[in-house]
Amino acid sequence: MDIKKILSWIALLGGEAIIIAAFILLRGDLTDHVLVLNIVVSSLIYGLFFIDILVSWIDFGDKSQKRVGSIGLRWFFTWSYAILAVATMILSSLVFDFTFAVLLIIHAALLFLLLLGFISVFTSSDKVQEVYLKENANRSRIAEIKRAITSLKDKMNDSSNLPESFINRINALEENVRFISPTNNQEAHDLEEQFITTINDMAFAVSNFSMNEERIESSLKKCERICQNRKNMYSI
Repeated sequence: MDIKKILSWIALLGGEAIIIAAFILLRGDLTDHVLVLNIVVSSLIYGLFFIDILVSWIDFGDKSQKRVGSIGLRWFFTWSYAILAVATMILSSLVFDFTFAVLLIIHAALLFLLLLGFISVFTSSDKVQEVYLKENANRSRIAEIKRAITSLKDKMNDSSNLPESFINRINALEENVRFISPTNNQEAHDLEEQFITTINDMAFAVSNFSMNEERIESSLKKCERICQNRKNMYSI
C-alpha cells in the first residue's frame, strides 16, 4: 500500500472518529436511537464528499470523458442531500420534536432521492459515452473512405499509361472527399458503403485499365455521383 492510500485511510478514519466523538460529546438530550441515526447520516454525507475530494471524478484514460457531462448533476444531488439531511438533524433537535420513526422515514426518503439522483447521473454518463461512440463510428467511416481512395491511388501508381483525364478525376474525387462531414444519417451511411465498395472495385480493375475501361468509367461516374450526394448530407 503506497503513502497516498495510507494517508487517505488515516484521513477517512480520523474524520469519522471526529464525527462520532462530536455527536457523543454534544448529544444533549438525544435518545440513543436518534444519536445513532444522526451518526450514520453524517458519516454518509462525510463519505460522499470524502470520495469526491480524494478520487477524481474525471478519468483521463477515458477518451469519451463520459463522467464530465455528469459532474454538475453529481454535485447538485450530493449537495442537495447533504443540506436537507443536515437541516433535518438540526431542526429535529432545535425546533421540532420528531420521533425516531418520523426521522427514520425522512432520512430514508432523502436517501431514496439521492439514489434516484445518482441513477440520473449514471444515465447521463452513459448517454455521453453513447454519443461519443456514434461520432467515433461516423468519423471512422470517413477515414475508411479516404483509405480506399489512397489504396486506389497506390494501384494507379503501379500502373502505367493511365489517361490523364482519369488521373485528374480521381484527384478531384479525393479533394471532394475532404468536404464530407460525419453524420448519423442512415442514408448517408449507405452511400458511404456504396462509395467504398465501388472504389475498391475500381482499384481491382485499374491494373488492367485498357480491358476494364468501360467498367472503370462506370464506377468512376457512380463514385462522383455518390460523393456529390453525400456532400449535401449533414448531421441531424
